[in-house]
Amino acid sequence: MTASHDTRLGRFRRPEYTGENRCLPCTAVNIAIAAVGAVGVGALVAVELGAALLVVSLAAIWLRGYLVPGTPELTKRYLPERALRLFGKGRDAGPPPEVDAESYLLSADVLVETPDGTDLAFAPWFESAWRTHLAALRDAADTAFGGVTNATAAGDEAAATPPDGTRPASPADVTALARLTGIDEDGLSLRWLGEPGFAHAGNERIGHWESRSAFLADVAADRALAAHLDDWESLPLASRSGVLG
Repeated sequence: MTASHDTRLGRFRRPEYTGENRCLPCTAVNIAIAAVGAVGVGALVAVELGAALLVVSLAAIWLRGYLVPGTPELTKRYLPERALRLFGKGRDAGPPPEVDAESYLLSADVLVETPDGTDLAFAPWFESAWRTHLAALRDAADTAFGGVTNATAAGDEAAATPPDGTRPASPADVTALARLTGIDEDGLSLRWLGEPGFAHAGNERIGHWESRSAFLADVAADRALAAHLDDWESLPLASRSGVLG
């Protein structure tokens, strides 16, 4: 008798949506729908009928995982991300989109064909903007160290050089790095080991450059692109780094 009863129930069960596979946001949404429907029927028709509808609806949710067909897919698509995270069902953001640097720069008119059509070159507007930003960055660094003599600078640099041979970047360069990465300046460090420079956010290395000139060139390019392209700053840092090269 019990086996027969379980078999009949088994015909209605949806194991892919129940048990450990049950979607809790779906269950919550369906219970809310069932409750609203039962209250409406109870108020408009009869309390007993509303109660019966609620019992049947809850049984369907228990057996099938949902009351309204398609709820699992609809819930994942339309329920706010914050609500999904409460049930541990937040959407996976996935890896950052891959951006082909050449295609992106061509579509944004940053790269253009040379007059003879045999090569690519930076568009005049970009080259002009890049040079302007680069000059401003160099001026900022010169201003920051304007009152420091060579002897004092050399002494300070020697005092600040740890056993690993690196030296800290100037405050102006760290500020530029913060703007480049979108990371708070207090959590960043930028140090130079001879010519190469290494950037860290906490204990994680987030970038390196062959020289300070290369670093400033990237910062200037980033600012030129941000000023002219609406989608530039919305790209993930990894994608922007790939475009900057």
